[in-house]
Amino acid sequence: MLPKISVIMPSLNVADYIKSCMESVLCQTFSDIEVIAVDAGSTDGTWEILEEYEKRDSRIRLIKSEKRSYGYQLNKGIDLARGEYIAIVETDDRIALDAYEILFRAAQETKADYVKGTAEVFTENPIGDDICHDMKVFTSKEYEASQGMIMLAPQDHPELVMLDYYLWNGIYRREFVKNIRLNESAGAAYQDIGFMFQVHSNAERAVYLDKLVYHYRRDNVNSSCYNRKAFHYLVDEYCYVDRFLETRSEAWHSACCCKLFRQAKARFYTMAHSGEFWEEALPDILILTGRITAAIGQGLKIQEILTDEEWKEAQCMLESPKQLFDCYERPFRKKKEFFQSIFRTIENHNVVIFGCGKWGRFCHILLENNRCKTVLAYCDNNQGLWETAIQGIPVMNPEQAVKRYPEAYYVIANKYSVQELKAQLRSLGVEKERILEYTIGLDMQMLNIR
Repeated sequence: MLPKISVIMPSLNVADYIKSCMESVLCQTFSDIEVIAVDAGSTDGTWEILEEYEKRDSRIRLIKSEKRSYGYQLNKGIDLARGEYIAIVETDDRIALDAYEILFRAAQETKADYVKGTAEVFTENPIGDDICHDMKVFTSKEYEASQGMIMLAPQDHPELVMLDYYLWNGIYRREFVKNIRLNESAGAAYQDIGFMFQVHSNAERAVYLDKLVYHYRRDNVNSSCYNRKAFHYLVDEYCYVDRFLETRSEAWHSACCCKLFRQAKARFYTMAHSGEFWEEALPDILILTGRITAAIGQGLKIQEILTDEEWKEAQCMLESPKQLFDCYERPFRKKKEFFQSIFRTIENHNVVIFGCGKWGRFCHILLENNRCKTVLAYCDNNQGLWETAIQGIPVMNPEQAVKRYPEAYYVIANKYSVQELKAQLRSLGVEKERILEYTIGLDMQMLNIR
């Protein structure tokens, strides 16, 4: 019997993550799968771990890739796949345990060329719950209006190019994708752009479900999104996309150009967070800006598609890439300096974090990352949280916390009520010098600062 789903898992030096990834695939509630693990020459123990799994589970086929190319690995996996549907899992990520049951059922009911669920970005937290935020192709309101399932004909919706970036949060009918080829460029950056363009521009029916199926990791420092050659990879991939754009309408060209800008902008953010303009990337940046300038000159509707803020940023990038870098780098530098001033103030003192929401938890992780081991408690006005624990430390009511830790420094981590919480602490007798405000939010790049 042929499997219902072929799961392609490309790998290269992911020994730290491959076990949790593989377990999430093998323990699926939908078990009628084959796993095609295509390794590109790992030297960190990944291959040996995969061999052990292959011995234990007959559903696994372990393949050696002749190239260190994500595109080549997936093309090879697609060629070898025997399932009715094909899924792709990046081997530093994880999937929800009922992902394939949800996706396969919808695919069977709708006969769609592909079915996708939602994803969440996560950063693994060694002291407690992972830090997560949603990744959805459509808004919650759009899903609600369609009872959690949006069905459309992608080939009639060029705007999907700018909404649906990733290939791993769904399953694809094998007969539909068997002739779609990924760019076999070196490394693992951006080859999904060409794949998704071909999928969108050729699919007659697709389904998007408001169901969480995929957990996308953002704390792997070896991820391609942090690579200083990313601008070059972006240039290479859009040159590959050009061949598929030739016969497409102006709407597809416009959508691709806007997506190019947004992806270039994301790389500017990463570069800005490094604190250094990557001079070696300037030739590729100028190629990207040249493409956008040419598109505008050809009358493509770039300004109409981008938001007003994005259009200002695009103009800034076209005028001077270094100027756009400065626009992103200055705010991040200020955030970094602000956090470091908090850390210097509380270093060697006991700390209580006032606020148990995402900001409070994120502030705690930043402090832990910087070897602050004196966070003794959380406090919060939400009575439902009292007598519980978050990330291994107790949650108290503010009065109890001040009574138990009268000499502690209190870090208010709250988005809306800083002044009210500050007044509350002052009324409880906490000196203003021992009250600090954490107001810089959930910038994941802050996790890299030391």
